[in-house]
Amino acid sequence: MSKAISEFLDRKVPNHIQYSYDQLEISLLNGDLDFENLVVNNVGRQTSSCEISLKSENIGISGLSYWKFFLNDEIHVKEIHLSQPNLNFKTCPKDTTNRSKTHNPINLLKSISVNEILLEKGHVEIWDSQGTDRLLKVETIDFSMKDVLTDSIQIKEYVPIKFEEYLLTFGQISDPSGEYEEFEIGSYQMDNHSIEILDLTFNTKYSRKELSEKIRYERDHITLKIPEIKIEKHDLNVIDEVLQLEFDTIAVREPYFDIYRDKSLLDNNTRRPLYAELIRNLPLKLQIGDITISNGFLSYEENAPNNARPGILTFEELGVDIGNFSNVETEGEEVDIKIKSKFMGNGGLELDWKFNVFDPKETFIISGGLSNLKTSSLNDFLVPNAGLRAEGIIDQMYFTMSGGDYTAQGDIKMNYEDFKLQLLNKDRDHVKKIISFTGNLFINDGSRADEDGFRYGTIAVERDRNKSFFNYLWVGLEDGLIDVLTGSGKKK
Repeated sequence: MSKAISEFLDRKVPNHIQYSYDQLEISLLNGDLDFENLVVNNVGRQTSSCEISLKSENIGISGLSYWKFFLNDEIHVKEIHLSQPNLNFKTCPKDTTNRSKTHNPINLLKSISVNEILLEKGHVEIWDSQGTDRLLKVETIDFSMKDVLTDSIQIKEYVPIKFEEYLLTFGQISDPSGEYEEFEIGSYQMDNHSIEILDLTFNTKYSRKELSEKIRYERDHITLKIPEIKIEKHDLNVIDEVLQLEFDTIAVREPYFDIYRDKSLLDNNTRRPLYAELIRNLPLKLQIGDITISNGFLSYEENAPNNARPGILTFEELGVDIGNFSNVETEGEEVDIKIKSKFMGNGGLELDWKFNVFDPKETFIISGGLSNLKTSSLNDFLVPNAGLRAEGIIDQMYFTMSGGDYTAQGDIKMNYEDFKLQLLNKDRDHVKKIISFTGNLFINDGSRADEDGFRYGTIAVERDRNKSFFNYLWVGLEDGLIDVLTGSGKKK
């Protein structure tokens, strides 16, 4: 039997797969095989990998059915068990000329079925093509799959097996994520129905000062922490060698996102596409029914001149709902984003934003409101970054802004009390009283408004295509606010 198994492997294993083992133990009565210290090395392009190696202390195959083998011409076993396997992958070099996905595919004469495949206490590493830089590390992996089947046709497909239930668990995943960032995941669990990700972090590797010393152009310093992500009803397909992912819902709980930018560096003048273009050009097909973010926190901070305290904007109790996040073209479907948050600790902020991923004009419409904002809370940002100090209360503000990749226009109305701006000197420690007084002569104090207390303005701006959508929105609101404060205030 040992000789027959050895000859079978020699005939059926393709040439690009090398394997060895120290010992093979056989129990004919039970139909069991045990390979001790098995080593398998697969050389050749397999999707994004050009070399896959497996080392396992033991691979056990138990419960071979002689009845199905002789009468049904089928290889059937109860269980395949891998103990403490180490998996290593090497990515393909970018200039490789060998583009074929497989080499000498396995030709099966009999179908193969397994009741259950178990992998326990595994370890996974992915390296670059030279084997010098580690791209991903998974400290522990456990895996089980039930009712596995393949045959002469299925073995040649992109996914070479069919299966029913499965459970995949990763522990302590880490990845350098390029030159400046790194991410870690505490645990990842996936089965037929759901995916759960715990303790995800995505951070800049360096301190703020260190990052500024390493880069020439502006770049965000990032700290992102997410305690839990839950995905329901997921599906994966490969059509014409294009990966397609479908998720019914994604729920993100209590994310903390801190962004810092050093404005003393040079501007990055590369074109920044709008989100519709970014989603449209993803390297895979993605379809997500609904994404929800609950109880999040977002802060944006810029450095200030003269060693003053950095300016900061904060969004607390952040809630986001995104519908139809997809780059699979469906007539009439739009990405629909709704945002609610407490702004700067006191104001209530709401946004409703829609765009069509496949609109070549990149058109969008965004509307929203801000209520009960004490403008003095903005001074932490305005004083160091704009040299302004604000006073007064915005009781209510509503706006609608629509546009495309080049220009946007819209309407805005605001109800406010005793709004004033003070211009500060270079050191931000004294008010330029004469200029501030003169400027406030042109700012309506809010008393001349309609019967509901609102003054009206219009928005008309050009986009700086080297900056993000949120800069576009900020500039549009700034333009509208100036028109409300200094214009006639009448509805047009």
